[in-house]
Amino acid sequence: AVVSTQSTGGLNSKVSGITGMNLNETVDLLIQRALFAEAEGLRKEFKLSDRKFWWLKVRALTKARNWSELEKFAKSKKSPIGYKPFVDACLENNNKGEAVKYVEKLPREQQVDSYMDLDMPEKAGEIARLSRGSEELFDRILSQIGPQNTVLRDRINAIRNNS
Repeated sequence: AVVSTQSTGGLNSKVSGITGMNLNETVDLLIQRALFAEAEGLRKEFKLSDRKFWWLKVRALTKARNWSELEKFAKSKKSPIGYKPFVDACLENNNKGEAVKYVEKLPREQQVDSYMDLDMPEKAGEIARLSRGSEELFDRILSQIGPQNTVLRDRINAIRNNS
């Protein structure tokens, strides 16, 4: 069915080399090439769930490094997959600055982990201080920092003690 749509739906004339790709690969390629209407058409024709389409679109936009479109997509409506996939996909594509935009939309515990992934332990500490179960979060932060970084450990403990 996908092959039929690829050849008779006019996709072959717009995107070379898609014949024989599965649905996910085809949607991914269309999004990477900014053929959003065509990707949306396949989503509707093959009844891709919102969750599946959002996963595909986040991954494709970050692979294409289309950060402005990713931000527009994130703001289009409430994400059915949450915002952790946005953070993770940005990190996988080496864009920490872009990942930071989505961290604030996460639940606090995920924010702490994401800030640690972004090498922002002090920001993780600030979020941990505001959270329930903050002792466990602080312990996690300190264990990731390690014992050798005493200056940073002291700063995190100062944040912890100001709670």
